[in-house]
Amino acid sequence: MDILEQLELLDTLNARHARISAELKALSDGADMTPGQKVRSGNLIIALAKLDEQIAKVRAFDGSADDVGIESGDGARPASRGNAGGHSLRGAEVLRKDESFVQWSRDNGHGGREHEGLNFDKYVKGLVTGEWKDADAERKALSEGTLSAGGYLVPTPLAGNVIDLARNQSRVFQAGAQLVPMTAQTLKIARLTGEGTPAWRAENAAITPGDLTFDSVTFTARSMARLVVISRELFEDSNPAASGVIANAFAAQIALELDRAALRGSGTAPEPRGILNQSGVTLTSHGTNGSTIGSPPSAGVMGWEFLVQAAGAVENNNFTPNAQVMAPRTNQSLSLLRDTTNQYIAPPGYLNNTPRLVTKQVPTNLTVGSSSDASEVYTGQWNMLGIGIRTSFELEFLRERYADNLQVGILAHLRADVQVFQPGAFAVDLGVRS
Repeated sequence: MDILEQLELLDTLNARHARISAELKALSDGADMTPGQKVRSGNLIIALAKLDEQIAKVRAFDGSADDVGIESGDGARPASRGNAGGHSLRGAEVLRKDESFVQWSRDNGHGGREHEGLNFDKYVKGLVTGEWKDADAERKALSEGTLSAGGYLVPTPLAGNVIDLARNQSRVFQAGAQLVPMTAQTLKIARLTGEGTPAWRAENAAITPGDLTFDSVTFTARSMARLVVISRELFEDSNPAASGVIANAFAAQIALELDRAALRGSGTAPEPRGILNQSGVTLTSHGTNGSTIGSPPSAGVMGWEFLVQAAGAVENNNFTPNAQVMAPRTNQSLSLLRDTTNQYIAPPGYLNNTPRLVTKQVPTNLTVGSSSDASEVYTGQWNMLGIGIRTSFELEFLRERYADNLQVGILAHLRADVQVFQPGAFAVDLGVRS
């Protein structure tokens, strides 16, 4: 690194320091912080401390080392380092549901102009048929990812398209779960676990410090495989009008499994631990054998009130519930509630800002006591749930296995993990019957 590069790096670090300081000041000057803002504030404090170290390191740099790197700017993810020195991860380390994984990939060097407009379906069709007509860009991308085992590493921009499609179809992402791009097998994210409280003091009396305390959650990339079987005719006859069929098929399967793992993952390797099995989540049972949704409420019968109570449990932990995830049957049963005059009962106004999202990944055949038709409902502040996904995935083609049906099997290998940032942000109702 020469003197000009050193000055440019200092400018970058100082600009980032100023931006983070301004954001931290804005949070501190506001009203009482929400739990999410507290986590953000803690991460920013860590980021500033690390930036101070980096600035000092760059200022002292004499050209004899090549390991000067830049933090992501959010305080918990170190710069990735290679033989050529540090690499800056730009932007947020976690992505909200309105932030694109594809854009994050581009911001962090995964694909340039030559990757713009790449089509996943054209890429897969070319791999299967060997026909690359009107897919020259996809053919060039192929050379970047041929694996020795016979599979293909999907270029990150193409993988990002499929991941964003999966996010659009996943209920936990729709609820507000955050995507955590993983550029390594493991990744630690800092979280706030305790905070000091202000206290009244007498004049000239010493001030008792109240420290923020932190720990971290560790994402570990776990293997998930999905198989899609498609006819050879579809590949051979597909045209631009059919574009997206293959990508959407993969995305739908990925979305379903991410939902299941995020909600109900056992935590027994290699499966991630979902909300249900996370220590610290509020679990509410509804009787020895569960309770049926009906009206009027009585022993073993419940209505909208159990959703209100679940939202209240989250609020009592100082979080704000923003969605409830349930089986389609549960939502239908609630919508059919009627009063004694046969009029439908509307949900209480208390739930107006808590949408109900449905997924068949919440089962309706769970055993509770003597009942075998029970289900669950998940209430939470969903940005306290993180889904870590590696920035690429692999494809393998099973041509011979399905040859007698003139089909091709496409095996996708993706690595992901689930972590709950704050267990108190979630409540699960058990034994919900209809």
